[in-house]
Amino acid sequence: MNVKESSKIIANIFFSNIFLIFLSLALNIETVIKIGLPLNSIEYYVFITSATVLFYLYAYRVPKRFKHSNNLRIQFYIDNRKIIDLFSCFLIASFTYSGIKLFDKSIDHIDIISWKWIVILILTVVLAFAYYDFNIGFSLRKSMWLKPFLIGWTWAITTVFLPVLFLMLENNQHYPLDAKFYFLFIQTFMYCLVNAILFDLKDFEDDSNRNLKTFVVKYGYHFTLNKIILPLIFIGFLSFLLFGIWYNLYWHRILFMLIPILGLAIFSFKLNRPKPILYYLIAIDGMIFFKAICGILSVLLFE
Repeated sequence: MNVKESSKIIANIFFSNIFLIFLSLALNIETVIKIGLPLNSIEYYVFITSATVLFYLYAYRVPKRFKHSNNLRIQFYIDNRKIIDLFSCFLIASFTYSGIKLFDKSIDHIDIISWKWIVILILTVVLAFAYYDFNIGFSLRKSMWLKPFLIGWTWAITTVFLPVLFLMLENNQHYPLDAKFYFLFIQTFMYCLVNAILFDLKDFEDDSNRNLKTFVVKYGYHFTLNKIILPLIFIGFLSFLLFGIWYNLYWHRILFMLIPILGLAIFSFKLNRPKPILYYLIAIDGMIFFKAICGILSVLLFE
């Protein structure tokens, strides 16, 4: 396989959102390993990964009348309509089948879940649907403040909240949650929030033309990078440090846990100039995946 073919395969993996399967899976596994719970069922992992990819595929639906786009990712969907349609059908079938299996295994144990958890779940579903317009004239995606927070919240819910929720439902067992759970939720939320704002950097010109009020469109590329993203990364760095000290963790483990934050900071410093879209996809999604792998290894290596 030559370099050109390898590059095309990599581009297809990231443009088609296939990489999100591995990303969602890694973050879900990180959660239960860090908290000290058993792994979820196969049905759960099929359900959550299918739902994640379908959610993002919907964002890149392209009307059939469009034949060309200057956006390389949009052009990918134009050139591969039939394959994407087949892939979507496969995901819908997987999502439906695994969802039915999960419902069958969980419905009898619904009373073990607090009403607060159910409210959070319903609220998240409503917010996720509100991310898209659906021709009702309202979309959180067009809100400068709500868009990145919604993305961060949704990722934290689907990778920290849901794996614990479904473990309780499937096993009919209530797991007491300590500060580790809430810290992991906030950590994942903040990390994905920063990545969502970073991701808007790649769409600066496109979002400006489409009148989407992102941080980058309103405040500019360099202001967003230096005055919003880097301070948020610094807050994340401090939270990691305080958590390690609070739990009396060894310094080598604390330093290991800080690697994803430091990596995100280094990556941000290198974004002084706009990069190609594929660079953002690989680097930003890759940083979240790297964060999950470091979280898993921090337990396997140091506990």
